This record gives sequence, C-alpha cells and structure tokens, in this order.
Amino acid sequence: MNVYYAGDLGHGLFKDRVNIEIVDDSLFYLEKGCLFIDSYMKDEKFIKYIPYEDSMIPVFELKSGLFSYNEDLKDFSRIDPVGIVYASKDYVLYSVLDGARETLIAVSEGVEYPLKGSFGGVTYYESSVYFQGLRRYSGFEKRDKYLNMIWRYELPRREPVAMPPFISDGRVIYVTPSSDYSDRRTTIRALKDSDGTEVWSQDYGLRFESCFVYNNFIVASSLEGVFFLDLKCGSIHRSIKVESDSYSHKLARTKNASAYIDGRSVFYINYLIGSLFVYNLSDLTLKKEISLPQGIHIKRFMGKDETSGLYYFYASQPKKEVGNTFLLELDPNNLDAPIEFEPTPDISSRFVAAEGTPEQCELHIDITTESLDDAIRFGEITVRKLAMQHSLSLLRSGPCLVEQGLKPDERFNGTIRLVLHDVQGDTAQIDEYLATLKQRVDEWAAGFDTLVGWFKNPDTGGYIRTQVFPRRAGQPEQARILPKGNPFAKYELDDFVSDLESGTLKLDNKHYVARLTELTEAITSEQSSPQDMATATYFQGTLAYINNDEQAALEHYFTAAQQGCFTGVLSYMDLGGIPQPGQPLFTLVAAYNLIGQDAWSAQEDIDASTKRLTDSERHELDKAAQAIVDNWQRNEVKSFNLA
Repeated sequence: MNVYYAGDLGHGLFKDRVNIEIVDDSLFYLEKGCLFIDSYMKDEKFIKYIPYEDSMIPVFELKSGLFSYNEDLKDFSRIDPVGIVYASKDYVLYSVLDGARETLIAVSEGVEYPLKGSFGGVTYYESSVYFQGLRRYSGFEKRDKYLNMIWRYELPRREPVAMPPFISDGRVIYVTPSSDYSDRRTTIRALKDSDGTEVWSQDYGLRFESCFVYNNFIVASSLEGVFFLDLKCGSIHRSIKVESDSYSHKLARTKNASAYIDGRSVFYINYLIGSLFVYNLSDLTLKKEISLPQGIHIKRFMGKDETSGLYYFYASQPKKEVGNTFLLELDPNNLDAPIEFEPTPDISSRFVAAEGTPEQCELHIDITTESLDDAIRFGEITVRKLAMQHSLSLLRSGPCLVEQGLKPDERFNGTIRLVLHDVQGDTAQIDEYLATLKQRVDEWAAGFDTLVGWFKNPDTGGYIRTQVFPRRAGQPEQARILPKGNPFAKYELDDFVSDLESGTLKLDNKHYVARLTELTEAITSEQSSPQDMATATYFQGTLAYINNDEQAALEHYFTAAQQGCFTGVLSYMDLGGIPQPGQPLFTLVAAYNLIGQDAWSAQEDIDASTKRLTDSERHELDKAAQAIVDNWQRNEVKSFNLA
C-alpha cells in the first residue's frame, strides 16, 4: 500500500482517472504511482466538484471573481459553486446567503423559482427536493423541482440538524445526531416518500457520525463501531463494536467515524483510534487492522478507482500545521502489502548571508529532482513548512520561546529562495509554475496576523506548540496590556483559547489545569485588556465546572459575559437554562441584541418572552440594556466569541 504526501487533500474524482486536490486549490492526477500537475495556475483556482446529471464536474474561480463551469452552465458564472446542490443542462438548484437570510433557488429553462427560509441537508433526488427547515421553519419537507410543497413533517423548534436524507424502498430516512458531542444520542425517522407520514422512529444511545443504506439495512457508524439497522423498523440487527477512550470522545473536536462496504468486506475508520479496520461482511470478524507510522491517522474513505480497483483514503498527522496530510492507496486484495511512502526529492535548506548585508541572512531551499511536478508540489509544501518554522523571526510578532528550547536565527531577513536542481521540462513552463508558487505562498502568508505553529525543540526532539491566528481582511489589530511579570502570558492564553476552539482542552492533565489556573488568576488580578480579562474569567468558569462547583461556574460565566465574552452567555445557558424576564442574564442578552448579537437557538424563546412584557416592562428592559451598552462603549469593551 502506498502513501503520498499532500499539502492539503480536498476534493477527489475517481472516474476515468484519479484526480485529487493535493495542494490548496490545485488538481493533480495519479498515474503509475506518480502524481502529475493537472491544474496549477495563477488566473484560476480549483474550487470543488459539483454534481452534474450523472457525473461530477470541476469548477474553477477565475481571477475576475467569476466561476468557470461547463458550457451548459456558463450563465451561472456569478453563482458560488459552494451553494449548488444539483445541476443539469436545463435545471440548477442552488442556495444563496444574504447576511443571515438564505434563499433556495431552482432555475428551470431560464425561469427562477425562489424560496426564502433556513435550510439544512438540501438534497435533490428524482425531480424532488428534500430539506430540513431550521429554527422557526423546523420540519422535514419534500417539494417538487419548482419548490412547490408536496408534504411537510413537523419537528420541535430546536431540533438538531439531520444528515442529508437518503431515499430507499419508498422511504425517506432522516438521521439526526445530537448537536452536543457529549450527548451520545441519535434519532432516526423513516417517512413515507409519498406523503411524509411516519413509518417508524427510533432513538439510539449512540451518536452516529455517518450512515448509508446497504441492501435492507441502514449501516450506521459511530465511535463505538458499526451498526446494521433493519430498514423496516430500525432495530439493531447486528454490529461491530470497538473500544476507544470515552474521555477522548468528549475532548476531541474531530470525531470522524465511517464505514464502507465493497465486495465481501466492511471497511471501518475511527479517527480517535487512527486505524482502518477491515471485517468480513459475512460474519463481521476482523480481517486486518491497518495503522500508519509516525502517528498518522487514517481519517476517511475518499473513493475507489473502478479501473484499477484500488481504494483511496485521507490521512492526517496531528500536531503538524503544514504538510500534515497524506493519501493512502490500498489494494483490497492485498491487505498484507507493506506500507511504502512515495520517494521524495532530495530536499535541504540552509541560511545564506544576504548580499550587501552580511549581518542578515536568507533561507535557501534546494530541491533536486528531474520531475517538475514533484519539484512544484514538494516546493510549495516545504516553503510553507519552513516559513512556519522560522516565522517567529520572519514576522517579528510571535513570542520568543528561547526558554523552551526554540532558537530561531534572528538574523533571518524574511526572504526564502527556492532553488530547483536537475528539473527536466520546458523553461517557460518551469518559470510559470514557479511564479504561480510564489503568488500562492504570498497569498497564504498574507492571511495571517501571527504565523506560528509546531516547532521542534533541538534539545529534546519534542515539539513546542503555538497557534496560527487568521485575521480577516480589514480587521484591526487589537492592542493588549500584558499581565505584569509574565511577558508570555498573552501567548499562553491564546494557546488555551486555541485548545478550546479545537476541542483539545486537556482537563484531565493536572499540570495543564494547574498552569491554566495560575494563568487565569494572574490575568484577572492584574491590569489586562478587556478581552484577556473576559477570556481568563471564562476559563475560571470552566475550571469551576470540572470541579463540580456549578454555582461558581455560573458566576464566572456571567462575569465573562459582562466583560464582552458572548461564549459566557452560551455556557451559562447550558448550565442554568434560558433566562427569563427579570433575571440579570435576560437583560444582558438584550444588551447583546442591541449590538447585533443574537442568542443563537435560544433567541426565539427570548423574543417570545420579550413580546409578553407590558409596555412599562419593555421600557425598563430597553433602558437597562442600553445602559450596559453605554458602559461597554465607555470602557472600549468589544463583543467576541471564543468558539
């Protein structure tokens, strides 16, 4: 089995030949064990494949900002392909967002049929459109191709979003996992395709991550294993069960689990374990467990090349920011084949004194290979990797981590030169690809305020982690006042925030918790920026919660919300429920509403409570909320979310 290196592994097409997005927005094709450039251009970027009739077609974004489809869809060049659900020669179904408003649009023979609302899991099947209405539109709906109602199945208002439905044997199957990963539940409903009436409904004490229909069964995958459900009633017919750390279930942000059936085998992937399991379909006995070295996790099935019969899987290496993705090629008829990584070019790097300024140096990267395709692919991956590694000195904006063993060369002037050796090919083609590579890396680097990542500690061989902080175009930099006596506190706090966002807070590690406790106490006791104060206070609520002190947690969450951390509002409601008129949190939410921040799924209930107030009560609420907003403005408090 072969493993190929990727800068990023996105959309793939496995028909006629294997075409895959190996680096951002660029296509490569696989042939005889080698990857070749298919699309690597400055003036257009690959976006995705979209369903077109019975096939998939690639879509590119042009330099003009328009999109390039095939000839039949040339009139849709202004439509973002991300919103396209289905397309054919005479019909296109797509959605557009205007702020918080969504419109589903069907275009048939040049005539538009719009439908406003809020939609989830939009699916086109045999001239019908299926979707789940969200929020106040909560319900499953089937409509004709012109978006006229056929039937509707009502749901509770805050029903979690279901997976896109699948239709089989006259039934529409909706699988609805719980929205909270810590709540391991799933509801499956089978509805009659003809009129939407319920055939059966089942609740399961498992959170299914993916499902599909095979013969007369729903094959449902979870972190606990694979379950074969009877399509007629939903009962569990048989199952494959695996063991993984239950505590990891709660902390991990990535919770992929999926299965694929082909021939006489079941292929199951559990990202927490990181392995690919192959079972006999007949009796569900284990045939083979496949694990990759270097801590690489097999994450999901990408596709099967029908010509060769080979399978392809996405794999990634945690704790790496660049060059952390891989393509695994597997022959299902030779599961015992050795794992072989593709040969790589000869790659080396060195610091060279800058011409005219010997006190500074440039980073030179040398790649030796005859293949232009490999030179460009590995050139971009390596340039990004070393830009990350040396960004502390390159950007002059990251924390100095000498005390932790990181010793960047402070003479580095920020210039990276990529030098190719022995590359065969047309000179003009080589120059064009190199110019494209430079532009792509420049655009990539420009998207970050602080560009830092995982850095190798030369003393221990381990890795030191700091985070990549993307900043939206035009977003101003926020000045922070650091706690006295700890110049690294800002960056440590950012690291904890990053762990919160990625679901990797190590709350079972006593040293980790002790440092978080110490840091939050230092920040809240010193003169810090409002955002740092609010963030630290929020973490104090989290620490109180894991110590089973819910009252203290509520107090900290409320204080963080008062300081501008809207995540404090959400966590308070998770513990204390939706606030009622007269409660301080209700007034605080009203203040957030005044500055354009709604309370997510709880907003409708809050709005309903507000409408029931008398004119006098409403006046008092508005006055109190405005006073909070005025206080925020005086103290330069800005609303923000942590996750």
